[in-house]
Amino acid sequence: MPSSVTGAIEILNQGYEFLCSISDSDYLCSAKPHITSSIGEHTRHTLDLFHALIIQEDLTVDYNTRRRGHAVENERTIALSEIQYVINWLKQIDPILLSTAITIETEVSMNNQVFHSIPSNIEREITFAALHANHHYAMIKVIATFLEIQTCHAFGYAPTTASYLREQ
Repeated sequence: MPSSVTGAIEILNQGYEFLCSISDSDYLCSAKPHITSSIGEHTRHTLDLFHALIIQEDLTVDYNTRRRGHAVENERTIALSEIQYVINWLKQIDPILLSTAITIETEVSMNNQVFHSIPSNIEREITFAALHANHHYAMIKVIATFLEIQTCHAFGYAPTTASYLREQ
């Protein structure tokens, strides 16, 4: 299995383990006014990027497709199930598919609705989705801190930060 896929699975497993360690009510909490989205909303968002990859059509991945308000934001068990689904998809992905050229569609402006198409490949986008999830784990860790929930010390760290800390 390519290291990019293994790394994505590691990051998703980190989120899975965290969600297993919290309560359903914790899942719905945010740390307002510091972070306005709940753990569930951050989790849904991270899964949306992976789902965009999974459901891509005609070699086009639409990152504008979001499931705001979806049950995964409010039901921790649904989130756990979806994380496992994505992990299984990654474990079964054909290594040849990883280098397949695709087009990414995403909005790029805060002031106007401006869409941009960008060439990429599946492996690069799996890496992006995993690192993006990790970024949201960092925000989830802030929420967990406000809730006095203990997390793995490396939860929300970028892989480069973890490497740096191992070298210290």
